Amino acid sequence: MTDDRLPPSAAGRGALDPFDGDRREVHPGVAPPAPDDGPGTDLPGEPTGDAVEATADPTPIGEPLLLPPATGDRTSSRSRRRSATLASLVALAVAAAAVVGLVATRDGPPPADAVPLDAWVPYWTLDDALEEAPRRLGSVREVSPFWFDATGVEDITVSPNVDPDAAERFVAAARDAGTSVVPSVVDATGPGAMAAILADPAERTRHVDALVSFVDEGGYDGVDLDYEQFAFADDRSTWAATRPAWVAFVEELSDELRSGGRSLTVSIPPVYEDERSPTSGYWVYDHGAISDHVDRLRIMAYDYSVAEPGPIAPLEFVERSVDGALTAGVDPDKVVLGLAIYGRNWPLGVAGICPDGTVLEDTTSVNARTVDELVERRGATPVFDEVTGEWSFDYELIFADDEASCVQSRRVHYVDGRGARLRMDIARDRRIGAASLWALGFDDDDVWDELLPVVER
Repeated sequence: MTDDRLPPSAAGRGALDPFDGDRREVHPGVAPPAPDDGPGTDLPGEPTGDAVEATADPTPIGEPLLLPPATGDRTSSRSRRRSATLASLVALAVAAAAVVGLVATRDGPPPADAVPLDAWVPYWTLDDALEEAPRRLGSVREVSPFWFDATGVEDITVSPNVDPDAAERFVAAARDAGTSVVPSVVDATGPGAMAAILADPAERTRHVDALVSFVDEGGYDGVDLDYEQFAFADDRSTWAATRPAWVAFVEELSDELRSGGRSLTVSIPPVYEDERSPTSGYWVYDHGAISDHVDRLRIMAYDYSVAEPGPIAPLEFVERSVDGALTAGVDPDKVVLGLAIYGRNWPLGVAGICPDGTVLEDTTSVNARTVDELVERRGATPVFDEVTGEWSFDYELIFADDEASCVQSRRVHYVDGRGARLRMDIARDRRIGAASLWALGFDDDDVWDELLPVVER
């Protein structure tokens, strides 16, 4: 898929629901740059000229979660963050108490001791995921290579940016570890195109056949459908017509896959209830109707804030996203909570007059593996919010020469290992089927230290 687009204006904060936040158009990170946009090139956001006193952060403009992590010693930055943690112990204790209280007051059985962990693996994190594979894949039930696109009725293509050798080695490592390989296929057909395919029974069957052939020829354990164009590219006025065609497609594909011993996973943004109102979430996906036909239903409970600074996956939003599936009658064993371990870095404003040639960064990204380096480099002090279960910090970039100067203010929100554990505890409390990391390669040791005690293996 392409793009550095912000969400359409209709998808801004509160457009669907006050809890729904600020969804972008595609799975975060779907649109990484070509390889020559990576480190070692002229980086977007670096001011020009020799008189710059501070440079912007080297992450591509508008393309979240794309660059490989920065290298170097992370000990000092982690120590800085843990110092901030000590200053926030009371807040953290309140957060933990809130989760415990929620668990204690909910009706039904006590939380599960552990739940399985799945993970998406985007090609732009493949080097890091491959390096960590011997240590991590044994703890992961199912991985979804994230480098396949549905580009037409019968066309399932591989991203030209993926390293075929690295991809092959990763899949082999997953199989050697006993981890199921269920690749994601992203709808890359363009606005309205997939909806038209599914609306035509003959075209729909051809597309089903193409997906089944893709799974069989790759020897995969199943497929994960990540068809987000309905939600974020097609107009909402099309949803009523798309919805039954989508259900028919999922049912037909499920029958074909299951007859061959393969599984069907579907990844969708949140649907809160079935009223089909502006506060219902992304009801085009009709998760209640497809639940009998899927083996896993992944809820992408993140990207709450995109166009404006704010939390990535606040805890109340995550809870409501999971509860929407459960109240629709989806079998809890099939529900998989999408688990964010990333963040965003937004510009807040500029004061002063910038030197000629200054290029100011737009929204960029961080993740659990890279954020410590940014904290250290900018001398920031992250603060934990016990309500959202996330960290945030502000910093400034100064651009100056002999004639002018300006200051850009920026704000970062992110989910780290502690936040991942709070969300994993929601999955345990609801006793759902699993959680799934977005994404393998964004993780660091802290993420695993927090999650492994509650990962079912």
